[in-house]
Amino acid sequence: MSQTVHISGSDVDVALGGLLVHIEEFSLSIDDGVKATNTRGIPNGYVNGTVSASGDIKLDTSNFDLLMGAARSAGSFQSLEPIDINGVGKTINQELRIAAYGCKLKLSEALNASAGGGEKLTHTIPFEVTDKRFVEINGVPYLSADRTATL
Repeated sequence: MSQTVHISGSDVDVALGGLLVHIEEFSLSIDDGVKATNTRGIPNGYVNGTVSASGDIKLDTSNFDLLMGAARSAGSFQSLEPIDINGVGKTINQELRIAAYGCKLKLSEALNASAGGGEKLTHTIPFEVTDKRFVEINGVPYLSADRTATL
């Protein structure tokens, strides 16, 4: 009998636009915006609300330099156009693909250094999803087509 090899953080590759980078950490959170409705104080259905998605990428200095090369070509970090972020985690038994579209990168932690050493320098890049394609998980869109059809 074969054992399942589960995906771990070391099995995840991330592409920022056209750059394949090694990440120290990668997170993506979705706020669905769905709210329960009430009739006389009792739950009675729901309404769709504003959706959003955002996350953070933490890079070591050599991978941060790759991103800064793209920023240099664009003229500045703020001049970087929104990019698609694709994360793939894969083992012999499992695969997970996450795509976040039109991600506008920001810089929150230009440097994280410990005086004691023992760890690589890291740099944290938050992002906001800005494209109507929003997020796909294993090729399945998060948003329903009827919500984006008229955009």
